Amino acid sequence: MKTISQFDYIIVGGGLSGLHLSYSFQNDNYFKNHKILVIDNFKSKKENNFFSFWEKGKGNWDSILKSKWRSGKFFSNYGNVNMDFSNYNYKTLNSLDFFKFVRKKLEKKKQIKLIKDNILKIREDNEKVVVVGNKKNYYGKHVFDSRPNKKFIREFNNYTTLKQHFLGWIIKTKEKKINKKSFVFMDYRIKDKSSTAFTYVLPFKKNKALIEHTYFSKNECEKNVYEKYLMEYIEKFLKISDYEIIESESGVIPMTSYPFYKDSSKKITKIGSAGGWIKPSTGYSFYNCEKYSLKILKNIKKGKSLTITQKKKYMFLDKILLGVLSQFNHKGDMIFYKMLNKNKTDRILRFLNEESSNIDDLKIIFSLRSIDFVKVFIQSLYKKIL
Repeated sequence: MKTISQFDYIIVGGGLSGLHLSYSFQNDNYFKNHKILVIDNFKSKKENNFFSFWEKGKGNWDSILKSKWRSGKFFSNYGNVNMDFSNYNYKTLNSLDFFKFVRKKLEKKKQIKLIKDNILKIREDNEKVVVVGNKKNYYGKHVFDSRPNKKFIREFNNYTTLKQHFLGWIIKTKEKKINKKSFVFMDYRIKDKSSTAFTYVLPFKKNKALIEHTYFSKNECEKNVYEKYLMEYIEKFLKISDYEIIESESGVIPMTSYPFYKDSSKKITKIGSAGGWIKPSTGYSFYNCEKYSLKILKNIKKGKSLTITQKKKYMFLDKILLGVLSQFNHKGDMIFYKMLNKNKTDRILRFLNEESSNIDDLKIIFSLRSIDFVKVFIQSLYKKIL
């Protein structure tokens, strides 16, 4: 018979959301006498992706940042915008540094245990939750589960859904021709005319940068499509012909109106992408993982529900923007140009972080004056899009 280990909280998955949550637990003295378990297969992660976010002042991750910027640029055929990140610095770190940093902190805490196991299923009993592993069973008062729900996979196409899919290269040049003081937030000057697609540039040194081509669309592309646009962008706009690709990253991130919060229960909380922690209209997730982890701890202390739900106004606004991008995918550059050109950077960043005032929201909505938004708004009222 398999043994049962008992814990106050069990975190299933040691990825981005699982490590954010466990890091929040270990930083809070309130939980120093609680037994917390993190279960993951902890396979060696060879691929090194980049996490980007913006925040005011110093943050928890400043010691492991790859770089940060105080200014950014937006380019499109409609016009260009200089973006001021002096209040909200734009920051980037790589995933391997993040995982290593957090795990090292967790290993020093007696109340937190890291276990390597594959989870077969999770079962709710009357007063407990049993996590059935390949090696043994684990008992917890509450479980935080980062695994995708099968229901989402079945019902994916019943909701307004796009994919953020991308390929990025870190290039190293012989000549020091890269402007490392400013990054490129979005550049729509080279793209597939039928889709919302843009290039994103993070300069690390005068001879080193990440250049990434990203789509917001329903279907993924063949690798050679991204490569074609990356080569064209590097030559035409960075004016670099002699370079080597030293690293690459790729991925697919769901952007969807699917109600992830419904997949949680009283004793099992879905977290990360399985909990809807990815911003539906942009695909950003790093800041949300930190913010929602702290909210969970706050709710534990107050005896409130541990299911994370997006504020209704942002849920509605994301649904509308996602609906417009879905139905009028070729107009993404126009939409983002209007938004960025008519609003100060700080207002946009507050809005995207879901920390904006009602006045901020109204100004952004009015800046996007478009018959397309009106059409999608009316459709949403009649539930023609979900």
